[in-house]
Amino acid sequence: MSFVATVLLVNALTFPIPPNLNPNTPAPIYDSPDLYGDKPSEIALDYSTIRSKLHNLGFRPITEATFAGGRWKIKALYGGKPRALEVDPDSGLIISDRPDRN
Repeated sequence: MSFVATVLLVNALTFPIPPNLNPNTPAPIYDSPDLYGDKPSEIALDYSTIRSKLHNLGFRPITEATFAGGRWKIKALYGGKPRALEVDPDSGLIISDRPDRN
């Protein structure tokens, strides 16, 4: 371990805890209405762009598409098998791809 890394580690371990810190208070977590919105944000891709990306990847036909919880929930066929997808509205990346059990 380098000298600088050692100094940083020791400093982090010996940094004094503030006296007014309440250990029973949870740490603040970023939370925003955008994360749970019922419509895509202003910077999100159009649904038609996301649909085109999925078609190019072989997900066709798309049988259902809804926006909930800040993501596109899409049901489509891939190789004739039903899939349940979650897609990031800003990048169009597939976050989750699972067999559709419905």
